[in-house]
Amino acid sequence: MKIYDISVPIGPEMHVLPGDPKFKSRLHRALANGDHYDLHKISLGNHSGTHVDAPAHFIKDGTTITELPLEILYGRARVIEIHHSEKIDVPELQQLVLVDDFRVIFKTRNSMLWGTQAHFTKNYIYLTAEAAKYLVENGIKLVGFDYLSIDRYGDETYPAHRALLENGVILLEGLNLLEVDEGEYDLACLPLRLAGMDAAPARAVLVK
Repeated sequence: MKIYDISVPIGPEMHVLPGDPKFKSRLHRALANGDHYDLHKISLGNHSGTHVDAPAHFIKDGTTITELPLEILYGRARVIEIHHSEKIDVPELQQLVLVDDFRVIFKTRNSMLWGTQAHFTKNYIYLTAEAAKYLVENGIKLVGFDYLSIDRYGDETYPAHRALLENGVILLEGLNLLEVDEGEYDLACLPLRLAGMDAAPARAVLVK
């Protein structure tokens, strides 16, 4: 058995979408100051790093992060490598056989960005609205993606997010799949239980 940690580290050097809160931390109690223990105060956005989006992210009164069915966040998943240099579109998906798949995780050149770019980059692979609808039509219930947003940067209509979340598809963003090959794995992804929230950071692993 091999466990692949596909989460990105949370810290001051992490990639952050422009406009989102940056990670901050400070010592609230410190052994060096004579306190009995170290304790940090941290601040970050709930879409920081590896995170799960719930329908409430775009849908008024939609399902929140604490209401998501855990059975979708745990189980067999298929990692699919996409080689298109710009986007994931229907022609790429039509080459696949998705009949028995329930959870799909897309590996693109985005996974290289975590190590080669010091900060967020706008030039990442994205999922088209048509591809998102295709996934819904094929019964997919969880989509994993290897950068901070599944939509094209600057498209403020967020068509892929809406197509997925409006149909109850859980979205797992901010994955690092650089060390993971295509194939079948067991996925374990549990977001923080942030009551009433539209998203939450998560630790995600694949088990082979």
